[in-house]
Amino acid sequence: MGVQVAAVSADDLDGARTIVERKQLRFPVLSDPKGALLRAYKHWDSEAEIGLAGTFVVRPDRSIVFYEDDGEKFYRRPSAARVLEVARGL
Repeated sequence: MGVQVAAVSADDLDGARTIVERKQLRFPVLSDPKGALLRAYKHWDSEAEIGLAGTFVVRPDRSIVFYEDDGEKFYRRPSAARVLEVARGL
């Protein structure tokens, strides 16, 4: 399918490693404590200086083909089936 999965965390590198270990993730978690990537996708709260939770499917040209606002609740993530459906359509 040619799809790669990664997460972006506003935590520092140690915090991102902790997430990977605690959740036993098998995909990379990128550390973005200054919000460079999250700012680029307009998903950064500048007043609070924190990243906002969201799920994206991004093409290699960096254009967004799917976005779902997860709010502050991690349990609101879209289902894996929904993300796969979008990825299959690329």
